[in-house]
Amino acid sequence: MEVKKIRNLFPEIEVSRFNLAAWQNPGSDSVVLIGREVAEAGKKDEPDVGVLKMFETDGEGNVINERVLWKPIYEGLSLEDPRALVVAEDKISIGLTAVLRDKAGRAVPFPAIAKIDYLSSWKEELPPILIVSSFGPGKNLTPVDQDTYLFRPESAEYNHKLILFSIDKQIPKKLTEIEFPKDLEWAKWRIGTTMSPIWLNANEALFLVHGITIREIDGVKKYVYSIGRAKLSKNKEGYSLKVCPEPIITPDNFLNERGEPMVQELHPELRRVVYSCGGLVKKDNSDSLFLYVNVGDKSTFEVELSLEELKKGLF
Repeated sequence: MEVKKIRNLFPEIEVSRFNLAAWQNPGSDSVVLIGREVAEAGKKDEPDVGVLKMFETDGEGNVINERVLWKPIYEGLSLEDPRALVVAEDKISIGLTAVLRDKAGRAVPFPAIAKIDYLSSWKEELPPILIVSSFGPGKNLTPVDQDTYLFRPESAEYNHKLILFSIDKQIPKKLTEIEFPKDLEWAKWRIGTTMSPIWLNANEALFLVHGITIREIDGVKKYVYSIGRAKLSKNKEGYSLKVCPEPIITPDNFLNERGEPMVQELHPELRRVVYSCGGLVKKDNSDSLFLYVNVGDKSTFEVELSLEELKKGLF
């Protein structure tokens, strides 16, 4: 797939800024991004702990406002990887991963939810979060609509399967499981969500996903990430999924003229990463999807893709 444009959002910074949720402010052209800022890589088997930060950009993509929304005051809690969905004009649902410590001190991720109910008067601090423990540990919490969410449990049984659940009267209820194919070359080890599905009509959505496969690179086995596209459909029986066999974005999209990576990976010994938690169709450009792509758990690039190309072969 042809990429229309790639732009590094934060070209001059030393810290890592990645996994950004995104939405466009009502009544303006500004874009709000919420994501992770990490000063240094975590130790082996430990999360990369940092703050959640908000960035507001103008119509030209310049950062006009930034501030810390949340920081890890307590050692036993870290928040990661927000995914945001505008569910009404003044309401936004944010999915998060809350990393907690068990009795042995091990880091364990759980899906979590925060809701902004009054965007026009929001004071730009992270609202209280709801940690969903009903289904056990997991991550990739992704809002589907106002009361419905997807996430991937941590067990290997769910490497190619997601749980869809709703919250009714504050009680989580499992609705179904959504299964992905296991034979995709770019997602043989595991698959998960990126941004929330883009509903093109009441029953069909363009659904971008990330996949991970294990490859030997220079004698070292590494996790290699890619981003792909799918069609998510609702019907009387539940949900169905159609995934395109080829990825749309791989780490090789972010090489310079000499074939070298544009950015140094945060964990070069472990993986090659392209990942995304956010994207949007801008008010002044309804033909494109602007996807905010994490490259190397280090930098965020705004990648412009054709919506028609993304839908091709799926709809």
